[in-house]
Amino acid sequence: MGQIQRCFFLLAAAATNFLTFSMPAYAHSFGVRYDLPLPLWLYITGAGAAIAISFVIMSISVKQPARQIDKFGVSLASIPVLRIMGHRTFICFVQIIAASVFFLLLATSLFGSTDPFKNLAPTFIWVVWWVGMAFISGLIGDLWRLINPWNILFSWAEELFKVRGKIRAYPEWLSYWPAFLLFLIFAWLELISDQGENPRSLAMLIMVYSAITWAGMAVFGRKTWLQRGEIFSVTFGLLARMAPIGLKEGQVYIRPYAVGLLDNKPLRFSMVCFVLLLLTSVTFDGILETPLWANILDAIAQSQVLRSTLIALQNSGINLVILIKTLALIFLPLVFVTMYTFVCIGISWAGNYSGRLSDILGYFALSLVPIAIAYHLSHYISYLMIAGQNIIPLASDPFGIGWDLFGTASYRINLGIVNAKLVWIVSVTAIVVGHAIAVYIAHTMALRVFSDRMSAFYSQIPMLVLMVFYTMLSLWILSQPIIA
Repeated sequence: MGQIQRCFFLLAAAATNFLTFSMPAYAHSFGVRYDLPLPLWLYITGAGAAIAISFVIMSISVKQPARQIDKFGVSLASIPVLRIMGHRTFICFVQIIAASVFFLLLATSLFGSTDPFKNLAPTFIWVVWWVGMAFISGLIGDLWRLINPWNILFSWAEELFKVRGKIRAYPEWLSYWPAFLLFLIFAWLELISDQGENPRSLAMLIMVYSAITWAGMAVFGRKTWLQRGEIFSVTFGLLARMAPIGLKEGQVYIRPYAVGLLDNKPLRFSMVCFVLLLLTSVTFDGILETPLWANILDAIAQSQVLRSTLIALQNSGINLVILIKTLALIFLPLVFVTMYTFVCIGISWAGNYSGRLSDILGYFALSLVPIAIAYHLSHYISYLMIAGQNIIPLASDPFGIGWDLFGTASYRINLGIVNAKLVWIVSVTAIVVGHAIAVYIAHTMALRVFSDRMSAFYSQIPMLVLMVFYTMLSLWILSQPIIA
C-alpha cells in the first residue's frame, strides 16, 4: 500500500556494490515488539491442530448433506421496526447520500489539497470504504448493493431518459474475466503503485473507472455488468455470502452465518480464479511486511546472474522494486491456482469422483471465502482503527484548506486505541475461526457432491492439508510485524 495506507514505516534495503535500491515497507504494526506469552511455534502448531480437530468433529457430527440449510432465513420485512428500511423513500434517501459522497470525493480529489493526509479522498477511499466495506460485507451484509454510486447514477439516467442500456448480449466466454482483470489492476494500485494515494491521480482513476463501468453497463446491460464486470459488486457480493443478512427473491432476510456459501452449482473457473486472487492479494500485502520479503529483495540485488539486467533496467529509469513487486503479484496468484488445482485433483481421486475436474474446482472454491474474510480482518484491523481516525479531522476540512465545519479539525490520532497484543489475539481468533468455518463449508459441500459419506470424508483430507498449511502460514505472516 501507499503512504496514506500505512500507519507506521519500516525500512527494508537491498543493495550491492554495483546497485543500491530501497523500498518503504509500510506495516500494519506498532513500531514496538510484542513478546508473545507462548513461543510462536506453539501458536502456529496449536492453530493447525485446532483445524484438524474441527475436521474430525465435523466429520462425526455432520452426517447429512443438509441441502435445505441454505434456504433457511427470516425476512426482515416481518419485523415492524426494520420494515421502514425497505421503504422506497428510505432507500432513495440513502442513495442520494451515497451519490453525494461520490461527487464530494471526486471534488476533493480534483480541487483539494495535494497532501494525502489533508485530503478527504485518500483516507475515505482506502481506509473507510475499501477496508470498512469489506468488513461490513463479510460480517453484516451486502451494503454495497444499496449504495453503489455507479449503479445509482446509471439507474437514475435510465429512469430520466426512459432507456435501458444494452447494445449486445454478454459473451459467455468473457464470464468473470473482466472483474478478474480489473481487480488485478486495482490490487496493483493499492499494494504497489504510489499513485493511489495522490489525490489528483485518484480523481483520474475514479473518472477512468466510471467510464469503464458505465460503458460496460451501456453495452451489456446494467445488471449484467454489475454481476460480471464491476469489481466491487463482485468482491463485496462474494464476501457478503458469508454474512447473516442476505437477499432472496427480492426480500432481505436474516440467515445463519456462512450458509450463503453453500451452493448446488459449481462456480465457473473465472470466478474460482477471482476468489483465489482475492485471497492472494491480502496474503501478498502481508508478505511485503515480513523479513522474508526483504531477504528476497536482497537475494535479487546480489544475484550475479541478474546483475547486468538489473543495471540495464535501472539505467532505463525503471523502478526495480515496483517491477519486482509487480512480477510477484502476478506470480503468486498462479501459485495459489496451481496449489488449489492439485488439491482438487486429490479431492477428486480420494472421493472417486467421475465428473469433471472443473466442477470440483467450482464446488469447493467458496469454502475459501471465510479464510479471505478472516485474513482481511486480521491484517487490517489495526489499520482501520488507527488510520481510520484521520476521517474525524478530515470531515471538518475535506479539501484541506483550513475549514473546521464540525469542530473536529484539530483532532489528533490516538495510537493507543489498539495495541499489538490485541491485534495478535484478534488475528489468532479470526484465523482459526475462519478456517474452521471453511472446513465446515467444504465438508458440507462434499456431502452434497459425493455419493456416500465415506467418499466425502476421504475427499476432504487434501483440503484439510491445505487448510492446516494456510492457517499456519497466515499466522506466521501476521506475526512478523508484531514480534520482529
